[in-house]
Amino acid sequence: MKVRDAVDASVTTLRPDTPLQAAASILASHGQCAAPVVDDEGRLVGVVGEADLTRGRLPPGSWTIEIDPECVVAAVMTHRPASARPSDDLADVADEMLKKGLPAMPVVDGEDVVGMVTRQDVLRLVTERRPSSEQTLGGMRRDGRP
Repeated sequence: MKVRDAVDASVTTLRPDTPLQAAASILASHGQCAAPVVDDEGRLVGVVGEADLTRGRLPPGSWTIEIDPECVVAAVMTHRPASARPSDDLADVADEMLKKGLPAMPVVDGEDVVGMVTRQDVLRLVTERRPSSEQTLGGMRRDGRP
């Protein structure tokens, strides 16, 4: 199975100068655990996740996250993050994500961000046992069933 079988192409990207409060709202409203951060040309420059946005900002005993309104994504994102290509083996990418503790990994085609793959996407594929692009030939699975 390839990354293209699991990639979520509807992922929202962020810019390095996006304020943290806005980034947190975007992730929460889109149900994303992380977002690729792109430059003016749309090239991947980083990744920002829930942990980056909340680390050190949730005082003990409080449900209010304290975010400096001047702080931007570039200050907390992972620079030069690991990424996957649509043609990469999904099992290898999932293994790398688990070893590095990554909840998600950006998927790039050349220099363009084409989506994200998350551990939840991988789990969903495993539980659905959906045929992959390699198992499907003209609408027929390799085992001959439609």
